[in-house]
Amino acid sequence: MHLDLATILILHPLSLTVGALCFLYLRYRSRRNRGLGKMAVAFLVLALGSLIAGAGEQGVVDYATWTFVSFVTGPLAYTLFFIGLANLLTERSAGRWWWLLLAPAVLTVAAIVTQFHLVNLYRASAFLTAMGLYALGSAAFALSDPQQERLGSRYGLAAALAFKALIALTTIGGIVTPEIFRFPPAATFLVLILCQFAIAMFVLILVQERAEQRLIALTETDSLTRIHNRYWLMDRLPKFAPKGSGFMVIDLDHFKRVNDLYGHLAGDLVLKSAAQAMAARLGEGAYFARTGGEEFGLYLPRASEDDMLSIGEMLRQEVEALSVVYEGVTIPVTLSAGASVAGEEMSTKRLAARADHALYVAKRAGRNRVRLYEEPDPAEQASWDSAIMTATGA
Repeated sequence: MHLDLATILILHPLSLTVGALCFLYLRYRSRRNRGLGKMAVAFLVLALGSLIAGAGEQGVVDYATWTFVSFVTGPLAYTLFFIGLANLLTERSAGRWWWLLLAPAVLTVAAIVTQFHLVNLYRASAFLTAMGLYALGSAAFALSDPQQERLGSRYGLAAALAFKALIALTTIGGIVTPEIFRFPPAATFLVLILCQFAIAMFVLILVQERAEQRLIALTETDSLTRIHNRYWLMDRLPKFAPKGSGFMVIDLDHFKRVNDLYGHLAGDLVLKSAAQAMAARLGEGAYFARTGGEEFGLYLPRASEDDMLSIGEMLRQEVEALSVVYEGVTIPVTLSAGASVAGEEMSTKRLAARADHALYVAKRAGRNRVRLYEEPDPAEQASWDSAIMTATGA
């Protein structure tokens, strides 16, 4: 199917309008996503400029008017789009980015004073240069990932924007050196339309991907302590713990007493402070979570008995050194921990149950200490094995 330039000039503003409506719909559904309104306005401004340019090409609008309007709308729209994208990616107000509007303002004044927009070469070159620079800047900003969200859609968005910059560059080449770069205007506009759709599509995907990522984070994060919860830990633990893996059960000492003496708000503060302090000391390879109440679980895929004792002691000292102040009263905080290392492959439930037994031993020994699981005497072993079998359903 062959599309002539007149048809393409109608489809171009239509594609921009569709993109703008998509942005506005997203903005209406989720007011948290800053920048979408500015991006919608940018697409609508571009659509207006394209529509007037198309009318000028048909002789409906006089040359001086359509060349001026179509020129000034371009840099203005690209600046607004960049500011909107910066808002969307950083989730902050425009702030310092508003000064970028000086660029289209300067170009507008220059056009009024010099009338350079009446010369096709100058007008097109300035328009396409602004388009290319802002597209490249937007692509680089998308790749920078300012919030470290690691959204895969950033790459698609950056690629679409970079391709738009390439379109601008090759079109300038076609204007300056038509004997080298030969691109029919209809083909150029058709590729540009597809590029606009791609940009709008990847923005929509980015917003959706971010929402899904945050929803998953909500289900895996403890609302009080802001560390991972039991669901997250259980979901990542292997069914069978390999030899040389370790599990630790950590329990804050006399936590019920804290609630009784100082109130539940004080207890919440103690829990949050202790959890954050421990999480800050553990590396990325540690699986650490609040498993319920004042209890925490820690799984290490590779750890010796000395490693488990050393890490447990480090966490114990870290919590003991906390200064938790509630309504002018300093609340002492200590913990007890029980650790177990798999001497052979065993079920993770069994490994955790052994760590729980070691915690029981630590509490019986006076609390505020770390104990490693040791095989009990035969009578106690039989009793404990029965308890483990019941707990694990084996």
